[in-house]
Amino acid sequence: MNHREKTIIKFASAMTLAAIPSLSFSAGYALNEQSASAMGTANAGAAANPENATILFFNPAGISQLEKPQVSVGVAYIDVDTEFNGSAVDTIGQPVEGSDGGDFVDAALVPNLYASMPIDESWSAGIGIFAPFGVAGDYDSDFVGRYMADETELKAIAIQPTVAYKFNDAWSVGLGIDFIHAEGTLTKYQDYSGIHPSLPEGHFDVEGDDEGIGWNFGVLYQPTNWTTVGLNYRSKVEIDLEGEASLTNHPVAGTLTEKAKVPLTLPESATVSVKHLLNDQWAVYAGATWTRWSQFENLDVISDQSNRTISSSDKYGQDGMIGHVPERWTNTWAISVGASYSVTQNFMLKAGYAFDESPIQKEYRTARVPATDRNWLTVGAQYKMEGDWVIDGAFGYLIIDDIDVNEHEYEVDGTQIGASNLQGTYELSAYGLAVQLTKSF
Repeated sequence: MNHREKTIIKFASAMTLAAIPSLSFSAGYALNEQSASAMGTANAGAAANPENATILFFNPAGISQLEKPQVSVGVAYIDVDTEFNGSAVDTIGQPVEGSDGGDFVDAALVPNLYASMPIDESWSAGIGIFAPFGVAGDYDSDFVGRYMADETELKAIAIQPTVAYKFNDAWSVGLGIDFIHAEGTLTKYQDYSGIHPSLPEGHFDVEGDDEGIGWNFGVLYQPTNWTTVGLNYRSKVEIDLEGEASLTNHPVAGTLTEKAKVPLTLPESATVSVKHLLNDQWAVYAGATWTRWSQFENLDVISDQSNRTISSSDKYGQDGMIGHVPERWTNTWAISVGASYSVTQNFMLKAGYAFDESPIQKEYRTARVPATDRNWLTVGAQYKMEGDWVIDGAFGYLIIDDIDVNEHEYEVDGTQIGASNLQGTYELSAYGLAVQLTKSF
């Protein structure tokens, strides 16, 4: 990636990240809130429904069906309520005093911007700016589980130039290149009771960023005037969040700092979608997305310098390892169905349901991302105004079962470190509101 490309990515990222105080709680760390028009049907059929330029995210081939230049801009508001009940012990087995951590996920704004333009009868081009991945959590400083987690944040912003080719009325293909800028922060409090029970606790902090490039390829097939099928594959992106780690109140050295990196894989996914028109008013939608989360095996913080300070300790049983959390995520499926009803030529109602499988196995749940399977219920509406303006709105509610966590610290080889343990139950609920404005020219 050349200097000019990096400058463009960082500028767009800064403009977008400024609008996001923190990102939403989500299945894994993927974000579904990319389009208000698609959210109305819980993203069912999203890769087969070229309503507007937001199809660029779900299936780049879809922009070949848009007859006029078009711009869509939207934002989703996401509010997650969290409550934890439980207890913890330190490395020598003594109870940790503290609170339930408060409501550790702030409300979030997730913006997006898409534009598309037909070049001739066969070729179309477009560009999108969106947040494909993100997760955030920030506990109160006296959280009883502070030796496991304090702040967790990942923000990934993508710029996707796209091109599509229409072979005929039935077949189209499209390709998008994703230029991604990612930023991350991990913090927790440090327990020194294994050295001496009366030592004050420290604080560990690592921050970093990186750029990466991925791609996605889509196919759109319309066998009849009533049915459309969409296929999309999005590649993985390997990033190393490079920055600096610090550790305070070390019993011997005071404050330690060290260059560090956090390797992270933004996973590949494959989507199939179907849209079918029942008549002039009713349409039904369905879709399935497979995501390869199994590549996220560990959350590691690794030294990035030769003269070791923090990583001089062999706490995790591997040279240069500053932090280690086994994750062992598994591949997942998300299944969705939906319907729309055209009340009039200009006004449409939508509804949808999605089941979103969690990649996190029960035994590997952590305080950083306490997650389980989710059920997503959505409703939406679309209104076409004069002057080729269209407004979409959607509301979604997440049904999440209580989540039991039993977290320990481990060495790289799986050996448990001391007696440190956090046990408890999370009660979570979430809803999202999205609005989107589209203009054709």
